[in-house]
Amino acid sequence: MRQRLVCLDVLRGATVAMMILVNNPGSWAHVPTPLRHAEWDGCTPTDLVFPFFLFIVGGAMALSLEPARAAGAPRGAMMKKVLRRGALIILLGLVLNLFPAGLPLDPQAMRGFHPGLVTEAIGHLRLPGVLQRIGACWLIAASLIVLLPQPRRRIAGAVILLVLYEGLMRLPIVSGWGAGSFGHVDNFARWIDLKVLGADHLLEGAANTDPEGLLSNLSATLGMLLGFAAVSWLAKGPLVTSRLAKLLGVGAALAALALLLQPLEPFNKHLWTPTYVMFTGGLALAFLAAAAWMIDVRGWRTGLRPLEAYGFNPLLVFWGSGLLARLLAHSRWSLGGAKPAPLGLLIYRHGYASWAGPQAGSVLFAVGMVLFWLAISWVLYRRGWAWRV
Repeated sequence: MRQRLVCLDVLRGATVAMMILVNNPGSWAHVPTPLRHAEWDGCTPTDLVFPFFLFIVGGAMALSLEPARAAGAPRGAMMKKVLRRGALIILLGLVLNLFPAGLPLDPQAMRGFHPGLVTEAIGHLRLPGVLQRIGACWLIAASLIVLLPQPRRRIAGAVILLVLYEGLMRLPIVSGWGAGSFGHVDNFARWIDLKVLGADHLLEGAANTDPEGLLSNLSATLGMLLGFAAVSWLAKGPLVTSRLAKLLGVGAALAALALLLQPLEPFNKHLWTPTYVMFTGGLALAFLAAAAWMIDVRGWRTGLRPLEAYGFNPLLVFWGSGLLARLLAHSRWSLGGAKPAPLGLLIYRHGYASWAGPQAGSVLFAVGMVLFWLAISWVLYRRGWAWRV
């Protein structure tokens, strides 16, 4: 089996860069429509980023777990690594959500700091999150791959995940909740989160559905398994135009089928509806096929090294960018005797919006963050320093 697909490295880097771009505007009040998530139903370009990343994680599994299994690695040892990695990713997500944990980050906060602020932060810690979703989907998908080596059984496992999600969302299990509702407040996914995690540990409390809630991990895992299946198939044969055309066709067909099913079940990132997973997964297949043709077949790598660098340390870059964003948001400073404001907002106002305008300045601030983390990624890439968990 092929041990590396350059196109997968480039797609991963592009996805991480896009994550940083959409997660770090100068002002959330001045974000262009394409860089916003759909408010509820629908799918914007920004809504493609996270499912693409899960797809790519699944693809990377095909180049790591499958060769280890084929080489005769003990199943118990593989499962130990799977559980360890999934738990560490989830832990990193919780640490990111907790930061700064009530700790003072500026002179004003230092004057009013007391230990109770740390306790309060822990008491309202958001438990779901992006890294928590990646870790949970990794645990489910990797366990299926390790424990069910036969392709048919893996497909059966994926079907079970799909049926379980649809059954819980559509059956009248709890009065007043679910029964086919994909609305803001009365869906069954939200009921589970409120009962299991509690309103204090969700992104928007009791007001709305958490976009990385528990139930939607089932459907999100399907996208990761799709990435695994696609790269497994690519890695077992020659990368030629005819095979990539088949992959492109499957992706287009899957996206078209999702569009046909959309009247029955909406595209919804908050709920990670299967139609949303099918649509984004189909597009990811198409992008993978196109990238493989351009990069691995035609050899068009000129100018793509920066994206390879971004893809070399995706976890470190995403986690570090999240910490920096929270630092800029929670530290307050005063300029010229004015009222203290978040440091990130001051940089946006005086470094970008003052000359580029509110919206363009907001985008340029985000681009600046992308370039900042590219510089760090490039140094690590050139030195071969990779952070793995």
